[in-house]
Amino acid sequence: MIKPKLSVVINTKNGADTLERTLKSVAFADELVLVDMHSTDETQKIAKKFTKRIYQHDDLGYADPARNFALSKASHAWILVVDADEVVSEELKKIILATIQAEAADVYWLPRKNLLFGQWIQHSGWWPDFQPRLFRRGSVSWQKGVHRLPDTQGKQVHFPVEEHYALVHYNYEDVTHFLEKLNNYTSIQAKERLVKTPKTDFSSHELLETFISEFSRRAMAMDGVRDGLHGISLSLLQAMYEVTIYLKQWGEQGFGPTRPENLGKSLQKMQQIWGYWWADYQVRHTRGVKKIYWQIRRKLKV
Repeated sequence: MIKPKLSVVINTKNGADTLERTLKSVAFADELVLVDMHSTDETQKIAKKFTKRIYQHDDLGYADPARNFALSKASHAWILVVDADEVVSEELKKIILATIQAEAADVYWLPRKNLLFGQWIQHSGWWPDFQPRLFRRGSVSWQKGVHRLPDTQGKQVHFPVEEHYALVHYNYEDVTHFLEKLNNYTSIQAKERLVKTPKTDFSSHELLETFISEFSRRAMAMDGVRDGLHGISLSLLQAMYEVTIYLKQWGEQGFGPTRPENLGKSLQKMQQIWGYWWADYQVRHTRGVKKIYWQIRRKLKV
């Protein structure tokens, strides 16, 4: 049987701090294609130690607009997309090679093990964080949009939700790193959302509801509290991410006038949202009489 060949595709922008670790982990591939968005650090110097197939693409603020260009430079039938802050473990390497040998599907969704602030985050929406990263050439394509999943076609399979099937993602190192990314991505997303859904009406009520809805969803509905201070901190930061997008949308519209509002009513609405999700969390984590009690509170949103 002829062994299928694998291309690894990586997009980079000032990834020198993590790139060498990534490149060493994918050295088993038959081809390594790297597309750089005009890095000003040692990214290209490090890349040249591992491959000659290095290309340049305009820097548009995030990687996705350059991904299709990178895919077009891959020459083999199977492609593995890896970011410059991700690592393929030895176990995952063996699984990938066995998977493309079997050729049972066109697109494989890999779970991703996100390490944030030095800890593997297993709740608040960060696990299993499936990504379509292993696929036949032509089966996956990216469109413009921050944090937008790519378009896929053909037979698809999700790897099991187990650690040894996961890409290891060395995500936000610290709060400064998170805030730097937040500022960049929210500027792009504010404009994207206004194009998709034009908006001219902004209010304190909607702003506060945006914050508490996202925080409650992450911390309660997605069990972020189970990751302790890490989970609560990330839930708060992600709520601020949504608030920042909202405020930047308002700014794009010139910080126009807003209608008079009842702040007390807005705070009462926040309390209702929090009460619902806190009760929902208790319903999922209690039994017997306590569960019935929380079911009633969830229904009443208190």
